[in-house]
Amino acid sequence: MKKWKITLGILAALTLSTGYGSVSAQENSQIQFNYKDTGISSKQVIAENTTFVPLKSLTDAMGYTLSWDQQSKKAKLVRPEREVAIIVGSKNSKVNGSIIGLSKQPRIIKGSVYVPLVSAVNVLGGKIGVDKEGNIQIADKPRFVTATAQGRTYWVSQLNGDLYYRDSVAGQPVRIGQLPLTGSAYNHGFEIKSFDNGKDMLQLIDNHYAMFTDFSNSYQVLVKAGTILKQMDYHFVTAAYPHASQVQSTQLFMTDGKNVQYISKDGRLGKLLELEKLTGTSGDFTVEYAVADVTLVRSLITTQLFAINSSTDEVTNLSEHLISTEDRKDWDKVTDSRDPYVLSKMLVLKNRDGNVLTFNYTPLIDGYAKKVTYTLVTK
Repeated sequence: MKKWKITLGILAALTLSTGYGSVSAQENSQIQFNYKDTGISSKQVIAENTTFVPLKSLTDAMGYTLSWDQQSKKAKLVRPEREVAIIVGSKNSKVNGSIIGLSKQPRIIKGSVYVPLVSAVNVLGGKIGVDKEGNIQIADKPRFVTATAQGRTYWVSQLNGDLYYRDSVAGQPVRIGQLPLTGSAYNHGFEIKSFDNGKDMLQLIDNHYAMFTDFSNSYQVLVKAGTILKQMDYHFVTAAYPHASQVQSTQLFMTDGKNVQYISKDGRLGKLLELEKLTGTSGDFTVEYAVADVTLVRSLITTQLFAINSSTDEVTNLSEHLISTEDRKDWDKVTDSRDPYVLSKMLVLKNRDGNVLTFNYTPLIDGYAKKVTYTLVTK
């Protein structure tokens, strides 16, 4: 392993040493994973001139599942194509059956298993170094994120979108598909919604801000017994603006920006709503409110808000229906729907009481917010 060095200034030097080389860092260095704070920094312990960190925190960051055998003091770590065994009190770890040494013996500190940071990262398949600010950087090429529900575990590689599945703790990860993931330096959140019949709704999300712009990416997958039933993904790039508070959605759904499909309580796919066809407006849409009886979607091209009535299948352009004729004169002159000034004044749902939905919007000229209502008609 290459030896990394930084200038220490007036702070004391800390050497993270392994059998593979050493990493020199500052005593108060932050430990980051792919340039993101992991929270491990506050838990690190310096002993025998070596940095020790909680094994659980490290393996969570690197996409491993962890099972612990109390009698043998052995941790079994699993992710796609890599299984690691680490034993408290032994420098010998096993990686896919082969022995690889750690620089120091893992130990239990305050009830948690701690491992020597640098050599443990190497055993787990990552690389480590120090950046120009003196932060310790952990790099892990596949960048797996993992989530488990009802004994079923899924992994997604943030490198290429490979999706893996394991049906039990005793099983091995099996590749079942691939998400159309685009290269990104950002880490995705990974969530699972499970149904009683063995179906799982997976959602991988990345929402970040850069250069006055909001980036939203989402990948949704409906899976049963390792078989993919449905996939959808969307990728929005919008101007950043102060978002008005919205009423909470209660309906689970999938969307790709041009279609919306509800998911029932038992994981069945509902009717597909083709948004361009229903609204007569081209381009992508965001879902702003989704419940059993109505869906509110907004055009990213025009900012117009539409209500899709589940009971009657009626589609209403709320921006035309609720904004007064006089105020519409100004809104109809809008040439750039991405202007934050315009976006912050859009028609927005503020409250629901029974079938009455209350919205606010702000005329572009006078700047005083107005309250309007829409009554949802049911069969």
